[in-house]
Amino acid sequence: MAHVPRTRPPQLSAGHVRRRALEDVLERGADRDLTVLSAPPGFGKTSLLAAWVGDDHGRATAWVCLEPEDRDPRRLWSAVLAELTALSAVPPSSRLHRLVVSRSTVAPEFLTELTAAITALPSPVRLVLDDVHHLADPLSRQGLAMLLRDTGDRLGLVLAGRRDPPLPLPRLRMDERVTELRAEQLAFSPAESAALLAAWSPSLTPAQVTVLHERTGGWVAGLRLAALSLRDHPDPDRFLDGFSGDERPVADYLVDEVLAGLPESRREVLRRISVAPEVPAGLAPRLAGRDDAAEVLDDLAHTTGLVAGSGARGDAYRLPELLRSHLVADLGRRGPGLVAALERTAAVWWAAQGAPVEALRHAARADDPALLADLVGRWAPWLAGRGEHAALAAAVGSSEPVGDARLATAAAHVHLARGEDDLARAALRRARRDRRPGADAAAFRAATERVLGRALPVADREPVPAEPALAAHARIGRGAAAVRADDPSRARTELGAGLALAHRLGLDGLAHRGRCLLAAALWIAGDVPRAGAAAARALAEPGADGPGSAPWSALARAVAAHAALLHADPGAARALTGAGEEVADPVVRFALLCARGGAAVDLGERTAGLLALQAARTALGDTVVPGALAATAALLEHRAAVGLGHATAAGAVTAWLAGRDPASPALALVRGWSAAAAGELAAARTAIAVLLAPPARPSPDALDVEAWLLEARIRLARADRPGARAAARHAVDLAAPRDALRPFVHADGGVRALLVDELATGAARAGFVARALAAGATSPAGIALSGREHDVLARLPSLESFDEIAGDLDVSINTIKTHVRALYGKLGVTTRRDAVLVAHEQGLLG
Repeated sequence: MAHVPRTRPPQLSAGHVRRRALEDVLERGADRDLTVLSAPPGFGKTSLLAAWVGDDHGRATAWVCLEPEDRDPRRLWSAVLAELTALSAVPPSSRLHRLVVSRSTVAPEFLTELTAAITALPSPVRLVLDDVHHLADPLSRQGLAMLLRDTGDRLGLVLAGRRDPPLPLPRLRMDERVTELRAEQLAFSPAESAALLAAWSPSLTPAQVTVLHERTGGWVAGLRLAALSLRDHPDPDRFLDGFSGDERPVADYLVDEVLAGLPESRREVLRRISVAPEVPAGLAPRLAGRDDAAEVLDDLAHTTGLVAGSGARGDAYRLPELLRSHLVADLGRRGPGLVAALERTAAVWWAAQGAPVEALRHAARADDPALLADLVGRWAPWLAGRGEHAALAAAVGSSEPVGDARLATAAAHVHLARGEDDLARAALRRARRDRRPGADAAAFRAATERVLGRALPVADREPVPAEPALAAHARIGRGAAAVRADDPSRARTELGAGLALAHRLGLDGLAHRGRCLLAAALWIAGDVPRAGAAAARALAEPGADGPGSAPWSALARAVAAHAALLHADPGAARALTGAGEEVADPVVRFALLCARGGAAVDLGERTAGLLALQAARTALGDTVVPGALAATAALLEHRAAVGLGHATAAGAVTAWLAGRDPASPALALVRGWSAAAAGELAAARTAIAVLLAPPARPSPDALDVEAWLLEARIRLARADRPGARAAARHAVDLAAPRDALRPFVHADGGVRALLVDELATGAARAGFVARALAAGATSPAGIALSGREHDVLARLPSLESFDEIAGDLDVSINTIKTHVRALYGKLGVTTRRDAVLVAHEQGLLG
C-alpha cells in the first residue's frame, strides 16, 4: 500500500523555549521500555520531543506523526516500517528491509516478524509515535503491545498523545518500565511563560506576563494565542482584562482541537461543572444533574487529560482555566438563569461543608441577595478574624445594600484590611441604617465600631454572643473600648478572653489586633515589661506590616518605643518610631512622636528633642488621649525643658497637663521638678509627698521611682545622707522589677554617686545599680587604659582596700596607688566613688 512516511520531527519555531528540566527527565528515562507524554492539545508535547530528539543522544530515532487516517493499520505499519528502514542503525542485511505490509490486511504474522527483526538489530533504536490517540484499530493496539513486550532492549518506544495509550500502564509503573509526563508537568512555569512571551510579544510588562500566565495556567497554546492577539493590540491592559476562553481565536482552538470528538452528553457535564474552579466528587452530581457525574469526570481525567484531579482520591476535579472560562461563557449563552442557579447550588453545597471562602465565591455570583447576606452574616466574623478579606471583598465589593448590616459591616472589614478607615466608617454608617439587624449582626457591628474608635459604652451585662468567632470579635471590641476609656483593668480582662478565643479558632488577624491592644492596656496599667513583650510578639508576627495590620502594629511600635525609653535604650526607641507622622490614628501618632522626641533628648539632641515634643503636643490639639499617655508626654517634655533651663516651656506643659487631667499624679512630679530646679526644696518635697505615700499605683513612666529619686536629691541637699541613701535604695527596689533604668540616667549626680556604694554591698540590688549607672553611658573613645589599669578599675567598686587589691594582683601597694592616681587623672575625678561613677557613665565598667 502506498504511503508517504512521516520523515522527521517538526522544525522548532524561532521562539521555542527549551525545557531542559523536562528533557533531562526524558533522557534519564531513555533506557526504560516506554516513554509516555499524555496531555490535552496545546501543551507542547511535540515540540518537547522534537527538541529532545534533535540533540545527539547517540540513539537512532524513527519518528512517525500519526493522522486520523492512520486508524487503518496498513498505513500505520507502512509508516513505521519506512521510518525504521531509513535509519543508518538498521543495516542492509536486516530483515526489516524485506518486510512488506499487505495491501489487504495486517496479519498477526507480520507483527511477529516485525518484532523479531527489531530484536535482531545490532544496536538499539528509538521509535516516536506522535498523536498516538489516533490509533483505534485493534490490530494497531495489538502491535503496540507486541513492540513493547517482545523487542527487549532493542527498541525504546515513545508515545505522545491526548490520552493514555492502550497499554497496561499501572503494571509498567510498578515494574519501573515507564517514564511519564502529563499536563501538570508539561504546563509552563512562570519563567518559561515569560521566556515564550518575551519572544512573541516583547513589549509586555512583567505584570502583564504574570496575568497571562495565571489566566492560561501555563497552557502553551493559550500563551501563544494570547501573544499573537497582543502583537498589534493598541491597549494590552484592556485586552488582558477581558482575555478568557471566549476570545475568538482561543474559542475556535478549544472547539476544534480540545472538545472535538467528545459526545454532547460529556460536553454538557463539563459545561455545568465549569461554574466552579474546583469540583469535589460530592458536588459534581449536584451541578451536572446526574448521579454518575464523578465517574464521567474520572473517565475524562484518565482518557483525555481535560480534567485534572480525581474525586475518588479526595482531590477536586479541575478544568484548565481557559477551557473553564470558555465553557462558562457557553453555558451563559444558554440563559443567565442557568448559571445563577448552578452558582447557588454550589454556594449551598460548600456552605454545608463548612467552606466559607468557596461558598461566598459562588453566592456572590448567584444573583440571590438573601443567600449572600445570610452567608456573609454567618461567616464574616470568622473570615475577617483570619484575614481572609479577599473572600469578603469578592462577596460585598460590588454590592453593599444600604439596609443590610451584615453586608455593610463585612464591607467595613474589607476597608479596614486595606487601611481605608474613612471608608470603613462610612460602611458602618450604612450598617446603622438597618433597624432590625438581628442580635449577631448588631454585635459584630458594635465590635467593629469599637475597634475603629467609636465610643460605644459597654453595659455591665452586655451578653457575649454564642458563636465563638463573633464572641472573639465582641471581646476584643470591648477591650478596645476599655483602652480608649482609660480602664486598663477591664481592657486586660476582655482582651485576654478575646485572645484566648482567637487563638483557639486560628483567627490570626484578630489575634494580632488583640495583642497590640493588650500591649497598650498593659502599658497604661504600668506593667511595662509585659507590655513591651506583648508588643514585640505582635510586631514579630507574619504580616504585621500588611495594610490591614499596619495601624495595629503602629500601636505596638508606640508601646515598644516607650518601653525602650524606660529601659534606657533610646536608639531602639527612635528606630521603632519609624514614619510616625504618617500614622492615621492621632493618638498613636502622638505616642510615636513623643517617643521619638524623648529618644532625641536621651541621645544628647536635647533642643531638637524638646522642639519635637512641643510640636507633637501642638499637633494633637483637642484629641482625647489616655491619661497615662498624657502624663508620659508631659514628663518627657517637662524634663527636657528643665534640663535646658527653659522654665517657661516647663510651665507651659505643666499647664497643658493640668488642663487635660487635673487629678493626674504626674502633676505632683513636674511641680516638684520645677521647684527643685528653682532651689525651692521644701516646695518640691511638699509637691511629691502624695507620690511617696504607699501604695503608689504603677505607671508607665515610673512616677514612683522618679519621686523617690527626687526625695533622695532633696535629702542629700539637706545633708541627710542616711535618708538620701534609703530613698535611693527604695527607688532601686521599685525600679528593678520593671527594668526602669531611664530615671537613673537623668537622676541628680550626687544621687548617682551615692548609688556607687551599693555596688560593693553584694546585695541583690547591686546588679541593677550597675546597669542603672551604666545606662546612657557615653563612648569611652579617648580614654585609653592599660591592661593593669583595667584590672585595678574593675576592683574599685568592691569593699577591698588598696592593700587587698595589691595582694590579689600580686603587686606592691605603691604600684596600686600609682595606677589609681593615673586612673583618677584620666577620668577627671579625685575620689574612688567618683571614679567608679564616671567609669560606669563612660561604659568602662560592665
